[in-house]
Amino acid sequence: MERFGRHDEIDTVATARLLVTELSCVACHRSQRSDLKPKLGPNLTAAGTRLRASWIKDFLHSPHETKPGTTMPDLLSDLDESEKTAAIDAIVAFLASCQQPYPELKAGGANPLEDEFWNKGDPDRGGDLYHQVGCVACHEPGEEGEVASSQSSAIDRLLDELDPEELEDMGLASAARKVGSVPHPELANKYTRQSLTHFLHDPEHIRPSGRMPSLKLTPNEAADIAEYLMQQNGASPKRIDDPTRDVTSSEQLIKRGKQLFGSLRCANCHDAGIEVQKSFATELQQLNVDSANSCLQDRDYLAVDFDLDDFQTEVLVRSIQKGELAEGESIEKANELVQQSLLMLNCYACHERDQMGGVGRYRKPHFEANSLADLGDEGRLPPGLSGVGAKLTKDWLQKVLAGHPSTRLRPHMTIRMPKFPKTTVEALVKNFEMADEASTQTDSDVFGEHKSLAEDGKQLTQIGCIQCHAFDGQALPGVVGIDLGGVPNRIRPHWFREFVLDPGALKRGTRMPSFFPDGVSQSPHVLDGNADQQVAALWSYLKQSGRLGVPPKIAEALAASYELKPEDHPMILRTFMNGVGTHAIAVGFPEGVHFAIDAKTPRLALAWKEDFVDARSTWFERFTPPIDPLGMDAVAVSPGAEFRFQPSDRSQEPSSPIFIGYRLDSKRIPTFRYRIGGTIVEDRIEASRDGKLHRTIRVASDGEPMDGELKFRLMLDSRIESDGSNRFMGASGLSVTVADEDAVGKRNKQTGDSEEIWVSLSEDRTLEIVYQW
Repeated sequence: MERFGRHDEIDTVATARLLVTELSCVACHRSQRSDLKPKLGPNLTAAGTRLRASWIKDFLHSPHETKPGTTMPDLLSDLDESEKTAAIDAIVAFLASCQQPYPELKAGGANPLEDEFWNKGDPDRGGDLYHQVGCVACHEPGEEGEVASSQSSAIDRLLDELDPEELEDMGLASAARKVGSVPHPELANKYTRQSLTHFLHDPEHIRPSGRMPSLKLTPNEAADIAEYLMQQNGASPKRIDDPTRDVTSSEQLIKRGKQLFGSLRCANCHDAGIEVQKSFATELQQLNVDSANSCLQDRDYLAVDFDLDDFQTEVLVRSIQKGELAEGESIEKANELVQQSLLMLNCYACHERDQMGGVGRYRKPHFEANSLADLGDEGRLPPGLSGVGAKLTKDWLQKVLAGHPSTRLRPHMTIRMPKFPKTTVEALVKNFEMADEASTQTDSDVFGEHKSLAEDGKQLTQIGCIQCHAFDGQALPGVVGIDLGGVPNRIRPHWFREFVLDPGALKRGTRMPSFFPDGVSQSPHVLDGNADQQVAALWSYLKQSGRLGVPPKIAEALAASYELKPEDHPMILRTFMNGVGTHAIAVGFPEGVHFAIDAKTPRLALAWKEDFVDARSTWFERFTPPIDPLGMDAVAVSPGAEFRFQPSDRSQEPSSPIFIGYRLDSKRIPTFRYRIGGTIVEDRIEASRDGKLHRTIRVASDGEPMDGELKFRLMLDSRIESDGSNRFMGASGLSVTVADEDAVGKRNKQTGDSEEIWVSLSEDRTLEIVYQW
């Protein structure tokens, strides 16, 4: 509404519909119109577990001051202060009594979870994720958010040069305008770390409307972003996280709050897990905006105050008075239904459709490509939605909206396509099809008999396709375009034919060149230069590519092996690695035992046996996708930071080490070096022929006394057993042996299902460890 309605870029009826749905008007003023379905509010069945009671109290007292931009009305604005305070105390007591345990999240091999992972988020990683995966499409970027330099587009450079009058005359005012942000509430006052982490991990569980979609965060990613947001909000790492600590209540007060929850019609928008008899106000089509009880009146004290401004009020009053929201006036045109869905879900924050919406010019720098893949805006900004119903098959579009993993076709982009609740978008696919007049023709209807043309299609891909596209996961070095494998499963045949013949006609600004200018083929030696036959041949090959294999030039490139094979001495590769991170240093040994450390944490993250790694993507691909070990028996050694320094002054926060490089000895074995607490930690790891890793950790002075306690986490696992001496076996299959049994501290049983063992380090002690799995 702020971006489009206020600037007359959508008509007033569309603006009124948007206000009615987002303010959930028909939750109380009932209507049979399907296009006015209310957004409704968050699920409150676990409000007492998730929300701080003090914040609930402040929010109920002044909703629009406590959370600017909220669509929650002030339901108590017409009460005097004493009545209001009493009502709030009762409602807070009731909501604080609404308790539910958090969902139990399971760890996986590639996603290990520490005990109380929500308290162990990394704000630096969280800040990176917040600015990369899509949060800043709707929310304000942080002032500290650094972006890689990327060349601005020609249109953005033009916008910088024109004055407001010229922008208006050229129809560029919308593109030049700064797009507002959805404000955050005072997160540290509202949530605990645990509740914010769980919310970010699964927003739909709390807000089924889908206005806050899921960005498919792992639990650890959610914890990282939560910690970043908490610290941005001034939260103390040692804050007590008991949401109900400020509540004093009785059964009578809770009962009173429950009664008010029903009588104030809170239950019309919120599920609190209780049976409440709902009551409704005047039906929408019978509203009299001039009534003294109308929430659209311009007076200081309203029974229900939405804090609407003059523009918003005028739009609603005009539409109600003209009967534009009356029964029987539901919008039926598919393109209007599509527009309304895109407005409600704020899809326009990322996507442009019919020259409306798209990433705001001041947000574009935060939309990046991995290693700045050379595709311009097309390689870093989400694709446009113009004609998408005619382009994508129904099944594929449903998978896209459901967040299916197979739909991630642009790994060079850091932003993620959100996952929306099925009930919120189930009609959108049908409306896209209708609005864009999708063809129902089969490939036989479009191409005729084409199966025999597949080999010719395979030959044609050599002429231009393989320079920009992958095929079934295989590509020439440096290629970052969309994988063409599986195209017949996601693209409609009619659209494919039209696009290949004239890309620019269907996709404005595309980098895809035309290989058939004016319908004439540039490859006369294939199928006698028949353009229609050649397009049919391309489709036929793509449909059978799994059987026919990749194009020959790609096959030749794949035959050149980039596997690193340590033979005479260890090999070191700095890379991105799954399970380790973007600061991975992989070390391979001729003995066939290898490991990788995360230099950012730092930690010994992963170990495996037999084959080392393939360096092809690291060396040749511009967006450097994370690699995996080539060998077998991979084991996660440490899922989080291994070293921790607690200053003697306990008021100071514990600190983690900083990676400062490594040194190679005469055998070319690296010794990694970390600075922490006025000391240098030297960390040497070497493989042995019996399939073990031998690790030596030594603390060396950095010229300053070590004023505090330095500890090393020897092991973390769901269960740890000991053979009674200095060998410890974890449930994951990893065992750790310590040469000096006296160095082992007391085993710490965690509050969850994990156990960990810590060792104290000092300048006069060398710690020797052996890993076996």
